[in-house]
Amino acid sequence: MSSGYIASAFAVSVAGLWDFDRWFTLAWTDTSLRYRRTVLGPWWVTLSMGAMIGSVGLVFGAIFGSNLSTYMPFFATGMIVWTLISATIIEGCIVFTQSSGLIKSTNTPLITHVYRMMARQLIVFAHNLALIALVWLIFRWDISFSIFLAVPGLVIVIVTLAGVVLTLGVLCTRFRDIQQIIGAALQLLFFLTPIIWMPNSLRGKRTVVLMDFNPLYYLVDVVRGPILGHTPSLLEWSMATGTALVVLLIGYTMFGKFSHRIAFWL
Repeated sequence: MSSGYIASAFAVSVAGLWDFDRWFTLAWTDTSLRYRRTVLGPWWVTLSMGAMIGSVGLVFGAIFGSNLSTYMPFFATGMIVWTLISATIIEGCIVFTQSSGLIKSTNTPLITHVYRMMARQLIVFAHNLALIALVWLIFRWDISFSIFLAVPGLVIVIVTLAGVVLTLGVLCTRFRDIQQIIGAALQLLFFLTPIIWMPNSLRGKRTVVLMDFNPLYYLVDVVRGPILGHTPSLLEWSMATGTALVVLLIGYTMFGKFSHRIAFWL
């Protein structure tokens, strides 16, 4: 029964959370080793992100004829959240294959590798948040107490990503071609999601479908909206929360049913 797989995966995931010292230490070590002997360390990622936001934001802001004081905060915040989502999904496809040596040689719970990878992405995301502060210092938009709603919004995004990683981690371990499909799909979804273009730039009823039926829009906006001083609507919260729960249940089902086979697929 799927409920049994879900319960089993839920128990494993909760037990894995308590092993915080192990997976967070591994994630921090991964980040440190990646930038060993560099001057800026992980800040190189933030510097690259800042250069991209500045250059692309100025170009597309001019193309769309948008007010930079409105467009740049929108684009910068959305891009940072999107990078967290896309990078986690892409690396989630190889979360087990890139740890095949450890999985085959140690008795470490598989969920530890998932938390390790996601913590690594959150460390980079935390560094990138400094760019939002920098953009605010330049453009100074109004900030209210609604900014604290970005925290539950980020939790919803993390829960959704956990479900996606559990699902794709299993599928891509068994079928390696899926990783290429996911990479191509994310490139397409980037242009279909309000990141480089603003929702008010849409014209016609058909184009509104890009937002109304795009779960990624809701996931990005429950974090971006509060940061920009806007309180997400009840519809946005409901769609984002519903997406998170559905995706997590699918992830738990996949992981609970096939986790015991992953070592044989590596």
